[in-house]
Amino acid sequence: MRKIAIGASVVALAIVGVVTDTVTAPEVSAVECVQNVGKWEAFNKCAGVPARHWDAIKNSASQYGNWASAGQWSRQSSCWANVVSYGYSLKA
Repeated sequence: MRKIAIGASVVALAIVGVVTDTVTAPEVSAVECVQNVGKWEAFNKCAGVPARHWDAIKNSASQYGNWASAGQWSRQSSCWANVVSYGYSLKA
């Protein structure tokens, strides 16, 4: 009986862990609604979710574009040197 109770507890913890991971992961539709992500800009198609373009700069602070609503562009204010990666963030 004790082995069954311990086994049930492990299964319950595993299920809770899966639910937590699913809740924190971004929805596929949210990821797909930002398009044309490039080094300088990104186009937001997400209704009701502002998006912002960013550039990671080598040996410097990251640079961010404006928050863009649906149907708008988030663009960098300058051409940054030493960009090592770029992308976008959705406002929570």
